[in-house]
Amino acid sequence: MNQNQRRAPGLFLALVILAGLLLRVGLLRLDTRFHPDEALFAAQARMVTGDVLLRTTDLDKPPLPFYFTSLSFSLLGDGETAARLPNVLFSGLTLIALAALASALYCDRVVTLLAVLLLALSPYDLAFAATVFTDVQATFWLVAGAALAARDRWTWAGIAAGLVLACKPTAALALPLVLVLGLVSVTTRSVAARSTLRRLGNFVLPLAIGVGLLALWDLARAPRSFYTLAVARNDPGRLIRADELWPRLEAWADRLSTAVGSQALAATLSLLVLLWLICGLRRGRLRTAALDWSIIGFALAFLGWYWLVAFNTYDRYLHPLIPFLLLLAAHAAIGLWRRVGARPVMLAAGAAIVAAGLLPSTLRTLDGDTPLIDSQSEYAGIDHLAQYLKMDLRGEVVYDHWLGWELAYYLGDDPGVVVVYMPLPDDLADDMRGQSASRYFAASSAVEAGPWLAALDRAGIDVQTVYADPPHGFVVYALAAP
Repeated sequence: MNQNQRRAPGLFLALVILAGLLLRVGLLRLDTRFHPDEALFAAQARMVTGDVLLRTTDLDKPPLPFYFTSLSFSLLGDGETAARLPNVLFSGLTLIALAALASALYCDRVVTLLAVLLLALSPYDLAFAATVFTDVQATFWLVAGAALAARDRWTWAGIAAGLVLACKPTAALALPLVLVLGLVSVTTRSVAARSTLRRLGNFVLPLAIGVGLLALWDLARAPRSFYTLAVARNDPGRLIRADELWPRLEAWADRLSTAVGSQALAATLSLLVLLWLICGLRRGRLRTAALDWSIIGFALAFLGWYWLVAFNTYDRYLHPLIPFLLLLAAHAAIGLWRRVGARPVMLAAGAAIVAAGLLPSTLRTLDGDTPLIDSQSEYAGIDHLAQYLKMDLRGEVVYDHWLGWELAYYLGDDPGVVVVYMPLPDDLADDMRGQSASRYFAASSAVEAGPWLAALDRAGIDVQTVYADPPHGFVVYALAAP
């Protein structure tokens, strides 16, 4: 093999990473409003400049992503593009981290290239790249930590693990995989086997320091602990019921298939992984087989946890899992292809076929058409609603049940109106009975407002429509005091 042939895989890898980054940057051109959680995170990040510890908000997440978003606001100004830019960059960096991890684990340039290609074109990963969700940054630090551990950089791996927790505590479920992949990578070497405890110590010490700093940050916010609020909001406190077994399994399987854009391609890659794992039981290379089984074992435990415990089936919960599954799929596909005696040109053709299978879903995602990020498209037009409230209803009180987090962001630092949350229709009617002046009621659609209008009618409150946005559904009603 001449020098140019040896350089070719590295050049192709660099081009794939660059293309993946450009695809993610290109997503910033989409004119989409924030998902409710994105709006909340962006609004909280905007508060950092005047409230570094975020004491004045009901925060249920660690602070690191909010600080990155706040920094972006400081550099680029307040806006959706600035809020989403940090995750775009971290999503691009994850491609580099995955390349480093694949290279360290399997020492195979072709496997590395295919794994990064799968992630670069993954509709799932692209869908979350240009968002404000904290999962994107947690996944980067997780993959980076695994790559560092696999390269025997245990102190830096521990620092990365601490940063995972500073982004999203539930991502800590994946930290055992970082340890296992790192230990399998290095302790199978005769010299390194005697240093396992030292490596673990080098990993645990910076991780413990990171946990301590995060705990001190949380204590400084007392009594508004982000951890306490996170448990209160997200802990289901039960296992699933018998009638939830199949619907939840189907929901998670459907979300998992979006990693490669279609159920057919997902099923094909799953079959290849299964065949490869079976072959692994008979392979002489114990190290690579152990790595494969570590990843699949973690994936099954991770999915089992979210399936059998009654958490919400939010699509973003799978985000830390996707890079590792795509890496395993790439290793299985290339390994089986070589076992049947495929030549390099045939390997390239196989990779091109996989990429072609991904491409239709990838292109749809780049146009903003994705089944992921539930409810994001439902809030198109909320910026126009916020502008109406600020300009036409300045100084008024506006009741709301659905739109609080979104309005908190789009109304900005000078909202101009007082938004009052109402939990139930009868609560709204009771509150209006005691008013001496007119107030307003904003709803995400006339259909959803129906029960609320019925309660107001029973209470003798006159209702008039003062704002309607038929393309997007938003409506505002003037409520006359009795």
